[in-house]
Amino acid sequence: MHEQAWKSYENKNHIKFIDETLDVNFNQEEHMMQIIEIALLCTQSPASKRPTMSEVVSMLTNRQSVGNRQLTRPTPINQDRRIQIGS
Repeated sequence: MHEQAWKSYENKNHIKFIDETLDVNFNQEEHMMQIIEIALLCTQSPASKRPTMSEVVSMLTNRQSVGNRQLTRPTPINQDRRIQIGS
């Protein structure tokens, strides 16, 4: 799902992630697009590029966009990585 979200965002088609059964007017659609952008901002790599929870709350409460932050696709996670402790 994460990969699909990024592809849709990069193609400026992230509106597809809004449930079709919702009766969404234009203003609500714009707000939902902001929420999707904020969610993607929370996946940034490295973690230092991610907003703090208080920043997320502020963006959601004040209906702010991600502002001048650049959204970049995060580095893929290697699911097969193992961490060894000790020798």
